[in-house]
Amino acid sequence: MDTLLSKGLTKVLDAKRWLRYKDLDPLFEFINTHDVFRSEEFGKSEEGRPLRAIYWGSGPKRLIIWTQMHGNEPTATHALDLLIQSLVHDIKVKALENKISLALVPMLNPDGAERFQRRNALGIDLNRDAVAQCSSEIQAFYNLLDQFKPNWAFNMHDQRNLFSIGAQNKSATLSFLAPSPNENRHISLERKASMQMIGALGLHLEQHLKGHFGRYTDEFYPKAIGDNLMKAGIPNILFEAGYYPNDHLREKSCFLIHQALLKSLELIVDEQWQYTDTESYFKIPENKKQLRDMIFRGLNYRGCTMDLALMRVEMPMRRSGQLEILHEIVDIGDLSAFQGIEEHEGGSLQSERDLGINQIADFTWTGARNYTFKNGKLLQ
Repeated sequence: MDTLLSKGLTKVLDAKRWLRYKDLDPLFEFINTHDVFRSEEFGKSEEGRPLRAIYWGSGPKRLIIWTQMHGNEPTATHALDLLIQSLVHDIKVKALENKISLALVPMLNPDGAERFQRRNALGIDLNRDAVAQCSSEIQAFYNLLDQFKPNWAFNMHDQRNLFSIGAQNKSATLSFLAPSPNENRHISLERKASMQMIGALGLHLEQHLKGHFGRYTDEFYPKAIGDNLMKAGIPNILFEAGYYPNDHLREKSCFLIHQALLKSLELIVDEQWQYTDTESYFKIPENKKQLRDMIFRGLNYRGCTMDLALMRVEMPMRRSGQLEILHEIVDIGDLSAFQGIEEHEGGSLQSERDLGINQIADFTWTGARNYTFKNGKLLQ
């Protein structure tokens, strides 16, 4: 596996999952020390935090990229950090400066990021506010779109650990979607271009990691940003950063997004995406929800043999400013249709209270090794 170090890049942002507005300060300090960038405030969040865009390049092709529309999805913000380093240090990338223009928005939802939650301070899902535009953030975002007039738009997200590559037991480490412009899932010229771009990126990324790329289901969401951009004639791609085994900080998906962004610049400048057919897009397996973080199979509980599945939950602890990892029971019974990222066979389970779905794990499992969960925390 390639490493960030081998590319000669040093990340400015701290490597952590709870990335808040104040954590972006080092990135903007870096921007301010390099005159190839220009930054500006294009609006404010509901709680008054500045929304900032970073501009680079002077070319006729225009690409806008935004991250953390959902406040608890920071992986692509870290990838933007790497892209910004490449725009300064990578000779091949710097040569594109007069051929493409970039508008980069790290953290479109700073109020949600402050709380480590999906929605903004009013409880609005910004990715479902494209029509009503009742949030300050989306109003400002659409003003930015009107001013920048992008030829391409990249909408960056994180997805849950449960997504798999088709029905396999491989995790979907990076997934893509060319959103539909209408309920008929019409392949308009803009959507076709997005499919071709994704197909080209998928072929490129396979050299870095085989078999961990997925394609999101393409139902039309009438209030979603991507669907409405496609409807408005702007080719756009949804990026979903996913899990890779034993990589809880999602550095693997961050690296892959960085590689995808670098390749995208080339594809857009030279319009090489046109030489990839849409079949390459449809050959990417569609995501399925086959995975669970932990499955205990064939365990004995009160005389019954059954399976039990857990998912990890990231809980923000305001006092410490850290994320606490808790475990939640998400299914009980015959789970033969699912795969566990971590699996355990046999053994017995003891619990002082009844087990329930969506309940914090509070039990002891005794088997090949012992696990004790107390108030959701794994003690051993």
